[in-house]
Amino acid sequence: MKLRINNKFILFISLFFSLLVGSKFYGFGIDYYAAYRIPNLDWGSWYDRTGFKISTFAIYNKNIGVYLTSFLLSISWGLLLKKFVKFKEMDSIFFFILIYVMGLHTWPIIMSTSNAMRQGITMSLIYLCFACLINQKYFLALIAVTISIFTHKSGIFYFLLFLDILVLKLIFKIVKLDKYFKIIFILFNASALLIFIYYFFIYNMNFDIEHRIIGGDFRYQFLLLSLIFILIFTFKYKSLIFNDVYLFMYLFSFTSIPILLLGFNWQYERLMMMMTIPYLLIFSTMFNKKYSYLLLLSSISLLLILTIYQGMYESFK
Repeated sequence: MKLRINNKFILFISLFFSLLVGSKFYGFGIDYYAAYRIPNLDWGSWYDRTGFKISTFAIYNKNIGVYLTSFLLSISWGLLLKKFVKFKEMDSIFFFILIYVMGLHTWPIIMSTSNAMRQGITMSLIYLCFACLINQKYFLALIAVTISIFTHKSGIFYFLLFLDILVLKLIFKIVKLDKYFKIIFILFNASALLIFIYYFFIYNMNFDIEHRIIGGDFRYQFLLLSLIFILIFTFKYKSLIFNDVYLFMYLFSFTSIPILLLGFNWQYERLMMMMTIPYLLIFSTMFNKKYSYLLLLSSISLLLILTIYQGMYESFK
């Protein structure tokens, strides 16, 4: 029996998930008790103050921000999953439920609902941006990524990548290049971004501060993931030309590397944490439908196992 997955279904799961998180069913981490439980917190600079206001939004000292953050993450993940993998073609809705619910309980999302909440808001906006890019709704994607600038400083990084994609598309529209020259131009552009990010951090970041790893050390696994992505899609360049999300992640794979090389470990960890699920989605959809679902299930399951193994739920109280 074929069942259609519509947005109302995703809305229902998101509301239920946000109620569970808000009721402290899973508990909260250190950052929540240090900052996010303070009602209507007015901290930070211009690039993250909105994130504090949303995540700590309270009415009569009732923290509504917890519900808002978890709802935004849940619905954005659901929409991205639906749009990216095209589950409307599935014969059953249960596979979608399984992947959707498992993904909600993996490290990138559950950490962002229960601890790194401003980052969670930014991540949800980037997921919404990706969902819009898949349907070529560039104005809505621009709105989402622009708002992300004011919720967490990482939003500035993603906004830069988004603008670069728009510039590339404009150049390719004006200048008729052969497909081989397009990938050469994309490679040149990505390399230029890498150099720019490298020197931007050198001249604008404080190297006297210890940028330690926050949780388990997955820096080199993340680096390997980025390098594999670059290698695969340099040869599968047609995907970069015709799929904006692939192109975004290709540019991200380049530009995240100098952040690691300069020793900004926790910044690198946070950036890669936000992009882990999109990486898994892209890798899983490189194959035909049957193997794509199997690979997606395997990768999300492994991520969930690693989340539990690292003691994520044990650290929440």
